[in-house]
Amino acid sequence: MFFTEDIILSTLICDEDDHLTIWGLARLFQDAAEDHSKSYGVGYDGLIVQNRAWILTRVYYNILRYPIAGEKLTVRTWPKPDNGLIAPRDSQLIDSNGMVCASCTSNWVILNMESRRVCRLGEIIKPFEKETESATSVVKFDKMLLDDDLSLVKHIDVPYSSIDHTHHVNNAEYMKWICDAIPDICKSHSDEHRREISSFDINYVKETKYNDPEVQLYGKSINDSAFQFRLTNSSGISVQAQVVLK
Repeated sequence: MFFTEDIILSTLICDEDDHLTIWGLARLFQDAAEDHSKSYGVGYDGLIVQNRAWILTRVYYNILRYPIAGEKLTVRTWPKPDNGLIAPRDSQLIDSNGMVCASCTSNWVILNMESRRVCRLGEIIKPFEKETESATSVVKFDKMLLDDDLSLVKHIDVPYSSIDHTHHVNNAEYMKWICDAIPDICKSHSDEHRREISSFDINYVKETKYNDPEVQLYGKSINDSAFQFRLTNSSGISVQAQVVLK
């Protein structure tokens, strides 16, 4: 079943030029997924009483245009057929002319917050209508394979403001750290940070928590437009990502 929300783009998730940020886009899609789940009784409030929560494991963003603050937009999202453990979901950001500005394909799981084990969806969610429409060219995720020679970009002191109600770093915060690091590994430093991202593929492997002293971000420039990143913490690999600029 499709779910839509109409919004007016806030400056709070825009950059200095009042364009939507990639991590702002991530938050819009996350909020819409939460609101849709809530309508079925399996949003955050409905699951946390069972000591469970939705966890994003993989997402691919494709951006055609970055809207400007004040624009009237529609977020459209829908669940796709699952395999019993992984719940795929696609989303689109649509402008007032009906044009798609950005889209994403994502995989979610429901995690038992105490055992840290993935739950079977059928035990928690009642059957409801799924859609087969794809928002991006990614129908099924392949394993993300990065090069071995990524270089240390920076150590990250995890701020408390990056932690969400699942008590670990919010998905969008990792994207912000990665975007902030792009100028540090560009071959050319001539305003590279102002080039827009056209695609962002990110794989969430292990959670990162507040006060973890061993959070390190590694990266590599593949060419002038493509980058690989890996973030590690005291438990090992936390996040892997591939970013392409326009």
